[in-house]
Amino acid sequence: MAKSKVKKNLNECAGTMEGAVNEEKVVTKKTKRLPSWLPYPIIAVVAISIGAGAGIFAKRKFGQEQIDYSNFDASSLSMDSKELLKQYEANPNADYSPAELVNIGLEKYRQCENSYSFCVGTASTIVNQSIRNAQIKNGDTYFEEQLSKSSMVSIANRLVTTTNAETTEIYRGTAEASEVATYDGSKDTVSNEDLTGRILGRSLQDMFIYTISDDTMYDDSTVETLANGNKKIYIHLDPDLSTYFYKIQMKGMSDLDDLPTFNYVKLTYTFSTDMTLLHCYVEEKYQATMGVTASITNTIHNYYHANEYLKIPELGEQFSYSTKGEETYE
Repeated sequence: MAKSKVKKNLNECAGTMEGAVNEEKVVTKKTKRLPSWLPYPIIAVVAISIGAGAGIFAKRKFGQEQIDYSNFDASSLSMDSKELLKQYEANPNADYSPAELVNIGLEKYRQCENSYSFCVGTASTIVNQSIRNAQIKNGDTYFEEQLSKSSMVSIANRLVTTTNAETTEIYRGTAEASEVATYDGSKDTVSNEDLTGRILGRSLQDMFIYTISDDTMYDDSTVETLANGNKKIYIHLDPDLSTYFYKIQMKGMSDLDDLPTFNYVKLTYTFSTDMTLLHCYVEEKYQATMGVTASITNTIHNYYHANEYLKIPELGEQFSYSTKGEETYE
């Protein structure tokens, strides 16, 4: 389970709500309506400062169990990843928790001058939906593409910004196939405040979306050192505490009726011997509503290339999502 002090604070803040309080999850349970198309994730993880959470509870709204975050401070559950990386560089042999190690590795990746990553996955519900996501950092320029394709869905978005820009450009397109998109040049220019607050849940520079900390992970999270010296870190996250920013992203980018509700989030990271991020395998299940409610299971492989330069594609160019040559991580 996640740390008891956070659960205690959640109990104290939640108070008396409609429905019964689940002492184990510290949320009361509220319902909502199969999307005509389904949301897709942008795989990532955020880290900032350590603290205790505020109250959240669940309620029924239409057909989906909906979490009320009105008194919840998600950022208070984050870790100071920059400080953790400094500590690790000074003493890599200290005793670090699984969450601390993940934040160290993610921050090291975040600080690369150049990097790129992409994900290949599937969202399973009534139909299988392909998920593709790419991120490129070239100095102070950031690029991201999101593709989602099924017989019911055809979504493509590209986002571009720079470190000091006050706005981000979002290009809207069509996914012609799982890895092929067309863009007609139409775009929205949004403020970074809107991008983080109601659309993407984070800046492009943050790269990662889950809140991973000692307070948001369960105690069955583990660290394994492999024969080649790499570290495999399994993180089992509290589905309510860890996904707040991710939910903003899913609702904002997919136009859902409300925030989705997660059943579970399980992440398996692979880092090299010096904590360079190599891979993350995601398993998650959630309910999302757009008119009607669907239960969706995602399985996604994320491949990371730290300190590698990749040219940002022009609007008419395709990003290659080929996994040929990528190491197989089991």
